Amino acid sequence: MKRISRRIVLLGSAAAATASLVPTAVTRVLAQGTSGDPIVIGHQCELTGWDSATGFWRDKAATGLVDWLNANGGIAGRPVKLVTVDTKSDVDTGVNQLRHLLIQEKVDFVIGAEISSIALASNTIANENRTLYMTMSSSEATTGKGAAVPYQFRMTTNSAATAAGAAQKYVESIGKRWATFFADIKWGQSERDWWQKGVAAAGGEVGRAIALPVDAPDLLPFIAQIDRSADGIFIPVLNALQAIQLLRSSGYDQQVVLAGLSFSLFDYRELGAMGDGVFGIETAPVALKDSASGEMAEIYKALGIDDEGIHTASGKAAGTSMIMGIAQSLGFVKANVEASGWKVKDDTAALIRHAETVETYARGPLFPLGNVIVRPQDHQAFMDIYLLKIASGTVGKYAVAPKESTIYPAEVDLTKG
Repeated sequence: MKRISRRIVLLGSAAAATASLVPTAVTRVLAQGTSGDPIVIGHQCELTGWDSATGFWRDKAATGLVDWLNANGGIAGRPVKLVTVDTKSDVDTGVNQLRHLLIQEKVDFVIGAEISSIALASNTIANENRTLYMTMSSSEATTGKGAAVPYQFRMTTNSAATAAGAAQKYVESIGKRWATFFADIKWGQSERDWWQKGVAAAGGEVGRAIALPVDAPDLLPFIAQIDRSADGIFIPVLNALQAIQLLRSSGYDQQVVLAGLSFSLFDYRELGAMGDGVFGIETAPVALKDSASGEMAEIYKALGIDDEGIHTASGKAAGTSMIMGIAQSLGFVKANVEASGWKVKDDTAALIRHAETVETYARGPLFPLGNVIVRPQDHQAFMDIYLLKIASGTVGKYAVAPKESTIYPAEVDLTKG
């Protein structure tokens, strides 16, 4: 992945950058029972490239839920216009596409990229442009010291929160000795570091962590270095499907825990019998029976997903964490536009000040799995997380870690800026 230069975060070069944009913006607005100028939401999405598996679900969720919003009164009675651009899973393209949203599409709000390196560059640009940026990155670094900005909120979980909530349960149920096999990028490094802290806090230990270069043509030499005496193996890798298959074919029969939100990277059913004993950390279950939420059922209906969590049109198992991140980001925008009296983009600073006073977002259509806490200091959300397990070809709820167990210390205090 390309290294981020400080130069790419300066809006001063915006005019030159937009001239070379790939024309991938898709505009969508469908409004019933609304009036007035539309509220324009940009979506910086990985539609193609190496992270397109997660982008597929974020695109489906954003499109379907904006349609649902417009069919149910929009936001503050106004229609919502969604403009989606493709980052191509590339930092430079993602940043240029954000500039396109800000300068040419004149968006009011942005739902951001999932790739941490794109998000880290983009939140600075959005902040300089005084545009609310709802990051979808799961790297805790984007809301940490040196990266957190006032105009960014995160309504999904992150590496620090998932480790804090899940490690205790998995150490108790799987064992105290752990090996880590991680993608050697910012996200993988963050997952490695926070998992080690979580395991240590639970009374366990993590041995040598094996780094997988993102461009490695062959995983086997790196998998062969994993400690075979470990009780469990934690794998924050992008090609999780291949990694699990190679682990099993290489004789590793340990329980495997995927990093947070990894079930959106592949369809768990592709693992077949190799999937038994594979666990995940997600913000939502896959099957509706594991959520007991009428609101979640409504989201599935709006997106064409059946009760077992299968998307009817594509046949794919739903990437529910990506769907939840989009739903809660839209829910945040709707709640704070309506409560703060936001009318135009110049009102966004006041919206943020209001949002910093809102402690929780109650369960509802866009918050289907229970109350969500948002910490004002770093604009990070905390929610119950679902620990999932694959058994006999299906994935089900193993346990739920309550939101309170996922809270970690804030590194910044944006309310004092």
